[in-house]
Amino acid sequence: MKHELDTTAATPCNVAAEQSVLGALLQDNDAYDHIGDLQASHFYRGDHRLIFEEIVKLARLGKTFDAITVWEALNVQQKGDTVGGLPYLHSLVQNIPGSANIAHYAAIVRDKAVKRSMIKLGMQMQEQAKRSPMEAYLLVDNAASKLDDLMQGRVTQEAVRASDDLARHIAVIEGRLAGGVRAIATGFEELDSRLSGGIRGGDLIVVAARPKMGKTAFAQNIGLYVAQEHWVQVLSLEMPKSQLQDRHLANLGQIPLSNLLQPEKMTAQNWNGVTVAAMKLDALSLFLDDQGGLRLQDVRLKAKLQKRKHGLDLLIIDYLQLMEADGDNRNAQIESITRGLKALAKELDCGILLLSQLNRELEKRPNKRPQPSDLRDSGAIEQDADAVIFLYRDEVYNPDTHDQGICEVDVALCRQGEPGRTYLRYVGEQTRFTSMAQNWTPNASYSPKKTVRRGIANAL
Repeated sequence: MKHELDTTAATPCNVAAEQSVLGALLQDNDAYDHIGDLQASHFYRGDHRLIFEEIVKLARLGKTFDAITVWEALNVQQKGDTVGGLPYLHSLVQNIPGSANIAHYAAIVRDKAVKRSMIKLGMQMQEQAKRSPMEAYLLVDNAASKLDDLMQGRVTQEAVRASDDLARHIAVIEGRLAGGVRAIATGFEELDSRLSGGIRGGDLIVVAARPKMGKTAFAQNIGLYVAQEHWVQVLSLEMPKSQLQDRHLANLGQIPLSNLLQPEKMTAQNWNGVTVAAMKLDALSLFLDDQGGLRLQDVRLKAKLQKRKHGLDLLIIDYLQLMEADGDNRNAQIESITRGLKALAKELDCGILLLSQLNRELEKRPNKRPQPSDLRDSGAIEQDADAVIFLYRDEVYNPDTHDQGICEVDVALCRQGEPGRTYLRYVGEQTRFTSMAQNWTPNASYSPKKTVRRGIANAL
């Protein structure tokens, strides 16, 4: 048998490489461990796909596969003649010099398959652009996802034995020790301690509170801190960029926000603060987007574009209930959004800080400190999040409270950390949070109930 050459330049294929892979496998069963993620669908010729499928079936059953056993298995299915019979299987074995280069042959087969998929995808894109009723941005996102799959060579992942994977994970721990693998610090030391170092790639962190508690300011403070060393994108569905910039200037320049809104009140010191804030902002890798009514597909498209063009380590979304989605009811819609955002965080290896409203039921309670049941619209928020952080400022409900300017930051749920409450000082006129003095304790009149937190921890 002579190796066949490509029959057409229009279709990427290498029949000789396909024959070499099959011949090496039939000759040496141990070569099966060196074909990587090669799939039957990667083969161009139909008879080669059938042969490879039978080899895989026999291998998974722990049986020997050679020309005779594969031919018998195909004969049972009346497919023996389809692949050229026993003579063709023997010729595959006889015309391969050995199995040493099977990994190289398999790589060639995979490469040609990807190129054929690219051609097919291009044709599909052209047809959809002509005839599909879907909006263009959805078609673009769908095509981009398929291209990403091709680029990553995605296949069904098989389970790995824990003991075999341990060496890789030890290297991860050593990387953490050396400082090479670190969580992204939020800028608040006690909060980072609760989150086992901060926010990690793949994390979906939900920050929930009632209105006027400072959710946006809290996320802004984290974003401004993180953007000093990492790439941050803010998707603001509520506030326009001009309002965000006012807050940035107030925060970084320590200027009363009211003065920025009424410039005639600005002092010389305030104007100096604007200059300082502008210089600080210029050094940050912070990107703002204020498009409203975003759907999950929009967020995916924006985040992937940001990742590709610049980089993306932290995505801040303000806020969940303003996002749109399909579904029979709002609970189902929220569930699809949070599940999709968690998948996006893992796919892009970035952290997502998702702001969320709490429902109004807590307003009916004497103690208005949030709890998980207050998460608005869906229990899926709690289910999909890696951490849920509640914000509470007692002065919003009790103007005469002793805890003026204090924000309780309650890490109520944390898969990789320690649930618990920390405290920050909130400088409202500058929309700025700062850490409390060391050894500061809350007013003695309030003692947090540990039973709620213990229940949450047990639920994990």
